[in-house]
Amino acid sequence: MAQHLIHVGYPKTGSTFLQAWFERHPELRYAPGGLGGFRNVYEVARPPERAYKYYVTSFEGLSTPHESAGGVRLDFGGATPVREDPVKENQAAVCSVLGSLYPGSRVLIVTRGFKGMIISAYSQSVRMGARLHLKEMCRELAERLRIDDYHYYDFDYFVRLYGAAFGEGNLIVMPYELLRDDQDGFLAVLEERLGIAHAEVKVGRVNESLSPEELYWYPVISRAVSAAASRLGAARFQKIYGWYVGKTLGNRLRPFIKLLRFVWPDRKITGADFPDDILNYCEGKATLLKGHPMYTSYAAEYLWDDEHARS
Repeated sequence: MAQHLIHVGYPKTGSTFLQAWFERHPELRYAPGGLGGFRNVYEVARPPERAYKYYVTSFEGLSTPHESAGGVRLDFGGATPVREDPVKENQAAVCSVLGSLYPGSRVLIVTRGFKGMIISAYSQSVRMGARLHLKEMCRELAERLRIDDYHYYDFDYFVRLYGAAFGEGNLIVMPYELLRDDQDGFLAVLEERLGIAHAEVKVGRVNESLSPEELYWYPVISRAVSAAASRLGAARFQKIYGWYVGKTLGNRLRPFIKLLRFVWPDRKITGADFPDDILNYCEGKATLLKGHPMYTSYAAEYLWDDEHARS
């Protein structure tokens, strides 16, 4: 009998890659943006083309719920951030709904080391029109992480939450770092845990991160566009900035930024610019993963080593 697999994220842990893999694997049924492999209820009523072992639901926003999930937040990264609802309260609400709709499902959680998670999240926010530079964003994020209910990256809480709702035996928890370092090895482990046959599925590189120069220049350009558009009124701002964010999401300004790089070659953001003190709020948030064999090689990235090797 087929089972349901729910992939709940986290963001920036290879979700786009995994969704492409779900869609191509012959024993899985997955529909982008759908539930249980179906785009709508009408598809449920149609006889399937073949038998599947898993019907898949996948959305990284399930681990970081917010009111604009599935869309683009045009106020994201603005100068006056609005306090969001408590993250853990929303995570629990989403988990409760999934548990009611799909009890007994398998659940896939992919984590990522804290520093890599935050830097990559910044890259994604910049692509969505964020106007803050890295240090400003980290100050804003630190204000949330210092309050436990607002902590985005409490892996211990999240794993316990889904383990209680679906049963610990139904959880598959894996490190993004393994996918980064050994794509074939990651997929082989996942296939084994799911009990499905190996399939030669080639996905390639998806959702490429921004370059150091692009990380620097996009917020600068975003602030200029935002300032100009805001003078035209709220309605026109939404229209203009929405059009602009469509360009940044596709990294359409890359040629322009290459020109800027020739004029100001030193304007860039790298991991060295990351303010390490924000990681103090992440210590002790991944203790459940420490004894897992797949995580052994990544102690520094999850802050388990004595010096936290934050490079």
